[in-house]
Amino acid sequence: MDIRGLVPFSLIDYPGKLAAVVFTAGCNLRCPFCHNPCLIVDPQSQPRISLETFYQFLDVRKNFLDGVVFSGGEPALQNDLAEVLQGVREMGYAVKLDTNGTFPERVRELLDQDLIQAAGVDYKLPARKYDTLGQPHAAEKVQQTLVMLVEAGIFLDVRTTVHPAYLSREDLLEMRDELLALGISHWHLQPFHEVDILDESLKVLPPYTDHQLFQFSQELGTLAHVRGLYGKEFSK
Repeated sequence: MDIRGLVPFSLIDYPGKLAAVVFTAGCNLRCPFCHNPCLIVDPQSQPRISLETFYQFLDVRKNFLDGVVFSGGEPALQNDLAEVLQGVREMGYAVKLDTNGTFPERVRELLDQDLIQAAGVDYKLPARKYDTLGQPHAAEKVQQTLVMLVEAGIFLDVRTTVHPAYLSREDLLEMRDELLALGISHWHLQPFHEVDILDESLKVLPPYTDHQLFQFSQELGTLAHVRGLYGKEFSK
């Protein structure tokens, strides 16, 4: 596994658990608003963490951490993902997979082996716009993954980073209807964070504020909620 980042502990990436977060290299999508562009276009710029070092880290923290979040990049690209998750599970950790959802077969494999107890999926755009992210039939695959995760009954965090250059009010209404049809009952809208991103031109246009996102969520109904930059959820 090509690990290019490790957050020792987080209180917001795996709700209800104190977790470490692992970042793997590479992604099959090219989202202009990606906030980890170095993992996509130049993963070698980040120090590589060996599996031996990673397992040693987890072994030392067995009585401190509850879970491990595998993020990226896109962790489903890693050929040994199931093997690594098996090792983490055998150490007693719960596992959350953060994925773009375009690898439903890999997610099915992990579910069948009870290797993931939670998942986070970025539902990025209305289905008709997904091909703009560089992967044919991406929307269909993401929707397959979401249905699979809903049916599995595990904790599922569906979230959308909202930037005015890509998502309008009408787009969000369209996405709401798509998610409801897939059986999703909870959807987080997230503000765009002006850090390193794949398309630097997005920083020119002012992002939606938390207040604007909250107004959107009220119009979108009970499905939609707003999560701030630091994990705070705004109550309706």
